[in-house]
Formats: sequence, C-alpha cells, structure tokens
Amino acid sequence: MAVWLAAVWLAACAGVDSTSPRIGIDPADSGPPPGLQPGTLTPLPNPDALGERTFTLNLDLRPPPPLALDMNRDEVQELLGDIAPEIVMLELDPYPLLVNTLDTIKAACGTDWRDDDPDPRLDCELTDLGRSFARDGMGWRESPEYALVRLLTMTPANVVVLGTSIEFLQSVSDLVGIGGGFGQMLADSLRLRRTEEFLDSRVLAVALKERFIGSHPNIGPNGGILFTLEDALGDLEPLAQKLGPVGGHPGILAPDFLPHGVVMGDEMRMRVVAESNIRIFEGVSLQQGTGQINVLRDAVGPTFDDPLEFDFESPAGFEVTGLTDRPVMDLRLRIRETDDFVPACSGDEYCQSNLPESPVGETSVWARPPFTLEHIIAAGGFNKYSNLTNLTSYLGDLATVEIGQDGAPPGWIHFGVPLNLGPKDQYAWELILEVGQVSLHGPDGRDLLEGAANVEFTVYDVPVGITGEQCARSVRPYLQQQRARISESLLGDFRSRNDALDFYLAALDDGRIALFFIAREDLGDGQAYPWRSPGFYLDAALTPTQKSSLLVMAGSTDVTHEKLVVFEEEQTVYIEDAKGAVFRLRLHQDRSDPLRPHRVVVASKRVGP
Repeated sequence: MAVWLAAVWLAACAGVDSTSPRIGIDPADSGPPPGLQPGTLTPLPNPDALGERTFTLNLDLRPPPPLALDMNRDEVQELLGDIAPEIVMLELDPYPLLVNTLDTIKAACGTDWRDDDPDPRLDCELTDLGRSFARDGMGWRESPEYALVRLLTMTPANVVVLGTSIEFLQSVSDLVGIGGGFGQMLADSLRLRRTEEFLDSRVLAVALKERFIGSHPNIGPNGGILFTLEDALGDLEPLAQKLGPVGGHPGILAPDFLPHGVVMGDEMRMRVVAESNIRIFEGVSLQQGTGQINVLRDAVGPTFDDPLEFDFESPAGFEVTGLTDRPVMDLRLRIRETDDFVPACSGDEYCQSNLPESPVGETSVWARPPFTLEHIIAAGGFNKYSNLTNLTSYLGDLATVEIGQDGAPPGWIHFGVPLNLGPKDQYAWELILEVGQVSLHGPDGRDLLEGAANVEFTVYDVPVGITGEQCARSVRPYLQQQRARISESLLGDFRSRNDALDFYLAALDDGRIALFFIAREDLGDGQAYPWRSPGFYLDAALTPTQKSSLLVMAGSTDVTHEKLVVFEEEQTVYIEDAKGAVFRLRLHQDRSDPLRPHRVVVASKRVGP
C-alpha cells in the first residue's frame, strides 16, 4: 500500500503530468515520496550581523493537475484492497438470481413435470444437480432436496393430496368427474393452467427475497445484496461469510461452500480522475528552518473536507471496462424448516385476520421465523393468491368453490360441498402450505421426519441477473456516495506528513497573500497544539489588544487561522513559537522577480525567552 500511496501523493500534491495515461508501480519505490515527511526542514540560516535569520517563502497559485489512475485488477487490489470491504459497488436486486436458481432447481430431476400428466416422471439421475441429492448413504429419492423439488413442481395436473384435508374432495371429484376431475377443479378455482405450478418461480423468488434474504442482518437497506469491491476482487467468495449464519439467522448461503463468480475479468481496467484539494505551502519553523505544509482547500460540496474530489457519475471522471459480460455464480443455497408441522388456521372467521403482519396465535405460519421453509412457502402462496376472487360451481350449483365471496377477503376459500364433506374454510396459501408439507414428508410422515427437510442446493453457473454493462453503470452512484470515504482512505492522515512549522505563506480567496499561523486543523491526528498565543502581534508582550492578525477577514472564507496580509512595505510583528519563545519578524513582499511574483522575505530574531 505504501507504494500506491506514494504514487497517489505525488500525483495529487506534487504536480504529476495529468496527461500520463496511468500511474504504475515502481518496485524500487519502498516508501512515500521525499519532501513530504516530518523532519525534512531546511536548516536555519546563519544569523547576520544584526542577529537576524532571513527566510524567503515562495507561493505558487497554480492548481495542481488532476490525478489520473488507470488500473488493472491487480492494481485496484493494491490501491484499494485495505478498504475494499467498505466500498459498496452496488446493491444487487436478488430477484433475478433467485428466479434463475429456482428454475435450475425445478429442472434438477427433469422437465416432464410440465406435461399434462398425473405422473411428473421425476428422475434426478438426469442432471448433475439431481445426482448431488444422493449423499451420506442416502439415495436421491430419500433426500430433502428431492422432496422440495416435488413440492416446487406440483401442478393441477400432477398434484397428490393424499393425507391432506382435501383428500376426500379429490377422491369424490375424480370418481364422479366433477368439473373435469380434481385437477381441473383446482386449475379453474385458482385460475391456473393445468400444467402451471401452484407456486411458480416468480412468486417464490419474491418470497425468498423479502422473507429469507430480507431477514438477514447483512442485507442492504433496499433488501438487496450489497456487493463490495472486496466481493468483486475476490470473485464473490467473500459472500460466504457475509451471507452465512449471523446472529439468529441460519444464513442464506451454506457456510461449507465457497460461492464463486467472476465479475472482474483479466482485461478489467478502472480509470479514475480526481481533482486534488490539497495545496502545498512553504512555511517557517522559527527554531528549525523552512519546510512545507499540506493544506486542505476544498470549495466543492457537500462535505468540503475531501482531500481528493471524485466525480464517479461523470464518464470523464470514472470508467470501468472489462467486466464479465454476463456473470454467473456458483452457490449453495440453504433453507431450514421448522421442527413441527405448521397447521392451517381454518374453520373460524377470526382466521381471516391471520395475515403476514398479524399472525393469529403462536402456531400460525406467520409467527414462524421468516427464513424457515414453511414461512417462505406460505409467503409465496400469499404473493400469488392474496388478490384472488373467484366462484366456480358444479353439478348445477350443488357444489361450489368460492374464493373471496360473500364478504370474505380475497384468497379465502369456501368449499361448498353437500353434507359439509369438504375441507374447512381457509386461505388458499395455507391450503397450499398443508399440501406442500405433506408432499415434503410423505402422507404418513415416513419419507422425512418433521424438521428433517432442511434443504441445500449447490447450483453452478446461475446467471447473477445483471450484465457487465449494467454493473458498470450501476456502480457509479454508489461510489459517488462513498467518495469522501475513498478520498480519506487513499491519503490517510496526510497532515502527519507536514513539517513542524509555526506559520506558512498562502493566498486569501481574493488573491491577496498572507501569513497563516498554524491552527489545530493543520496537525496530524492525536498531535497536541502547543501554542499559547497564536497570531501576530505589534508588541513583544503579545498583548491581546495589539494583535495585528485576524481570524475573520474580508476576502477570506477561512475562519480558523490567524492571518496577516503581507504588503510590499515592510511590516514588523511579534510571534510566539511552539516552545514559547518570542520572535520579532520583519517581512515584506518581494516583487523583484517577475517569475516569482508571490514571494515574501521574512527576517526573524529571537527577543524573548
């Protein structure tokens, strides 16, 4: 990092040629550039016959050229690696990634389930993902992953409700052929195609985003995944720790698998241009000699204290190229289920108020943690059916399926079956949750015990959901929001490089030149302020009423430094240095050299202890 700080400092403060295409790393450079570290003061001149020492200070009012960095991936790591975990590049909407992941999972055991056939013909030997379900001596048919695939691929055409509250209704409707059979009845009632999933990838992706991912402590303010520069430079592998178990959340990604995805390719380049707000001024230590001080002059808002002024939203100020065109990701998604069966709230009207934000009782699915499988399934159903209203009738209105009718809220199902042989009234999503839980565990619970259907899916080459071009555009506002942090981190405590001066020569806003007495803001972090009587005085006693310098001065926005305007006519003032010694100063502006129009000659003599 020292090498890069040296390069940055030289460019920002010492006038590196702004037309240079990039700043490279010099292996021979082992530290900061010369002339910017404490202890580089030019020694005191010998006193003359009058006992005075004379100093000449020059002021260059030309602004430094812009800092231009043109970096490859390794150089970005070298320059920004220390703060890469803190630099948020974008908040990625996980929805496209989740849709792609769910679609991959649904195809893990083939795609015949999409046919209009009671047998989905699932065969997990067909894909690498499906074959991975067999592990630890367990075949894929006994795995919780296969059980979840069965649930996700349920359609009206292949649904099995054996062991659920609507088992009898299926038997009767299929036997008599009511409404074209049970599958058709469900399709008509829920306004689905016969081959459409009860829970499609879109609604489940929203549930996963809002409930599963959204409940993780490390998710961004808008419910997205915060991708940092560290994640991009580390090929997304740092996400394993960030999105793993945290606090009471079991984690989004399984901790025993490193996610992987290349965002920054080998040809990646990042070009950053910044204006320097640091000016180098010459000054005097009355007991040691002349030296330099680095002063922050930031006139650009909103913070007014940035050493470097970035404009990441400007094409001229920031450009990143060579990002992967369509990045993909390898990840292992892990979802835990609850330890017990989650019953539906059914039969009573008070269950109509059993909603995501107002669970009825401790057994309600909405009272379960949002990252559990049952909660996610119910949330997916809620997303799909919360606005559903429908009325279907059969056998000359002898049997009906009423959803959101007769004052009931949308999604509330009443099965009008003779002799009340149908299931109890309940919300569509709770009915789907019941069917889903039975599908997971088997009708008699022997396939998987409750609490054992904890699923982990390792998927490869899943599209992240954003192109390289979109990523290059999206990072701009995020980097712009962090420009002050980046600026501060690049240069660190630049004031610690200042020489130990008592005053320095600088210009006021109106162009006049003045001596600035050292203020607290000119010192490095943690340095004590030793001056007892800062400022320039007309008498050696440093009488406050005889102070000739001003903190607040017309023509200057600076209000923290004691300032003394310098004229061509000689002025005599007195000053106390950092050790408490009093000096007399005779000073004037020297215009004899047209190439150095802003030159001040100072003659100093110690006159007090």
